[in-house]
Amino acid sequence: MRAVSSSWFGVNLDTGNFRTDDPYGDLAKGAPYAVNVQFKSEITPRGGTRQQADFTRLTRILRESNYQGYVALEYEAAESPWTGVPPLLDQMRTAFND
Repeated sequence: MRAVSSSWFGVNLDTGNFRTDDPYGDLAKGAPYAVNVQFKSEITPRGGTRQQADFTRLTRILRESNYQGYVALEYEAAESPWTGVPPLLDQMRTAFND
């Protein structure tokens, strides 16, 4: 990001694409450069198992980086979106309202 050195260049911070040893730590490193954020309902650390994303922790990362843009929920879980998405939206509302 710093090498490009342009205010027209930013990161689409997609939380489900950080399949590293420390996804939350790596998301925190990318958050200051985010121009758009996509919350995924699940996170999979490298070599680990898929787990429910911690929306409270993700929200804290965005606040600490002073992110000011939109956050979209991108749902890719196995459960039907008709039943899986509404509780996730409630979790997002709670996380952003705390």
